[in-house]
Amino acid sequence: MPPPFKEEMELIEKATKDFEEGKRRNIAVISDPFYGESELLEWVWERAGGGALRVKAGSLKEDFEILERSSAKIAIVEEAHRLYLRKIGGFDLMDRFINFVSSSERLFITTWNSFSWKYLDEVLGIGQHFPMKIELPGMDAGKIRDMLLSGYEEGELTFLEEEEDETEEPKILKRSSFKISLLGERIEIPRPEVDLSSIRSRFHKGEEKRPPMEIFFGKLARISDGNPGVAELLWKEALDYPEVRNSLIDLPSIDLDLDDSFALNVILSMGSVDLAALSEVLEPTGTSAERAAALLEERGLVFIDGEVVSLRAEALKRTAEHLRRARLVW
Repeated sequence: MPPPFKEEMELIEKATKDFEEGKRRNIAVISDPFYGESELLEWVWERAGGGALRVKAGSLKEDFEILERSSAKIAIVEEAHRLYLRKIGGFDLMDRFINFVSSSERLFITTWNSFSWKYLDEVLGIGQHFPMKIELPGMDAGKIRDMLLSGYEEGELTFLEEEEDETEEPKILKRSSFKISLLGERIEIPRPEVDLSSIRSRFHKGEEKRPPMEIFFGKLARISDGNPGVAELLWKEALDYPEVRNSLIDLPSIDLDLDDSFALNVILSMGSVDLAALSEVLEPTGTSAERAAALLEERGLVFIDGEVVSLRAEALKRTAEHLRRARLVW
């Protein structure tokens, strides 16, 4: 159940047509982890036919020359954020890639983890090499509903009733930010912003009870933070065909010290990372990668599969919120 990419497809199609006419605008598709952008790249790949090279950025660590050997006019590079590590010498491959992009005549279509992108744009200014930036937005309750119910007939599913949590107090303020220029630097300033949806929810109390399906998708959009990949995961857990259990809950906030928060930040920025690579990044802090990963797994934030540590999709929202509070991500 991929999210609809109509607008993004139109932008990429226009960029490829412009490229054929001699105007090159490299593309960066930027999204939070689990969003599902691979479906968009599949469409790009099919449209390009044999005229494109498609590679996972991780494979360039072993064979960067594949870019140089290829005669394809379009290069599709997935998960380009995997070309760096936050350590001394960890940006060499990213620098090589950016230099290759800037000196090449081919069109580059790339995907990036949004948290890595913001960091790399601040540190390396990578945005200037990708004039067309397509940031995949969060989806509201209606769009998530349409996406998830697209394969079902009307009335095929039964949404079970469940009392809304009366003890849950809607938050009136939410985190926002604005950017200013100071001494030639772009600085992001956090600020509170009124959450109109929470205010509206207060006025709904006491009114006629909303339908179970409306309550379910409202909660799903909020808990998934509008991320379609996370929403689909939670949907599968709630679906007991032909019934849908309204058992979605907000998970508690995270409490970690700075070193463990930094380890979590590294994992968030990659989506998943080898323990060996995590150890290299954490070495200057004196933090054990194995210990930090075990702690984060115990807290339900990551899972460890062999030598790879991956963020849990259901933990994405509260992980991002915690790291913003710790000023480790923007």
